[in-house]
Amino acid sequence: MSLFSTIKSWFSSEEPEVEVKVDHTETFIKVCAAQGLGQKYLDQSNAVELFREWYEGDGSEQDILNSIPAFMEQHPIVNAKFVRFFRR
Repeated sequence: MSLFSTIKSWFSSEEPEVEVKVDHTETFIKVCAAQGLGQKYLDQSNAVELFREWYEGDGSEQDILNSIPAFMEQHPIVNAKFVRFFRR
């Protein structure tokens, strides 16, 4: 490595990119409430925490609403509590 490259590397700000996962749980709770599903069912199924770990979409209400059937399919306890509120 040349002396110029070494000095240049001291001043470069190249840092590894870090993926930031945004928390969309408030929107998830809002979408559930709009479907008539209350906090009791969210608590009983631990759905908020499971959704936070599972969801990777853009966070819009429509995207979250569209993702709920797949979420229910992958989490049987959630499916048992949500099935009457989110018809497939």
